Amino acid sequence: MDEKQKSLYFPMFVNLQNKKILVIGGGKVALRKTRTMVRFCKNIIVSAPEIRKEFDALQVICNRRAFREEDLEGIDLAIIATNDARLNAEIADLCEKCGILKNVASDRGLCDFYFPSVIEQDGVVIGIGSGGDPARSRAVRERLEQMMQTEQ
Repeated sequence: MDEKQKSLYFPMFVNLQNKKILVIGGGKVALRKTRTMVRFCKNIIVSAPEIRKEFDALQVICNRRAFREEDLEGIDLAIIATNDARLNAEIADLCEKCGILKNVASDRGLCDFYFPSVIEQDGVVIGIGSGGDPARSRAVRERLEQMMQTEQ
């Protein structure tokens, strides 16, 4: 298998409706990822000492405190997005030990999955992965959104 093939991730659509998701971090990156997730899951907990006020408009549980290891109990998926790379790595290690799939915003090497750029319109869901190039994903997403609008 060549090097490029090893880096490809399999795209799959997962029913998250009855899953429990933990977002660790309350900043801009955590907010962006949470805004995407609430469209697909209603059982999201956000834990961080400081959580942006925009989270209040989302239907999520906000624990305005530092992460605790017991926060992982019963969690199916974790989004780790603090501004502390060392803490992110520690939490990723705990998730690994607990068998919890994780996305670590600060370190692609610690991720079990990547966050795609998502389009959702009239029941059609499109996920766009670009191997870590967000500008490319955004450009493709914008073109697809334009195409979908012209079809209506």
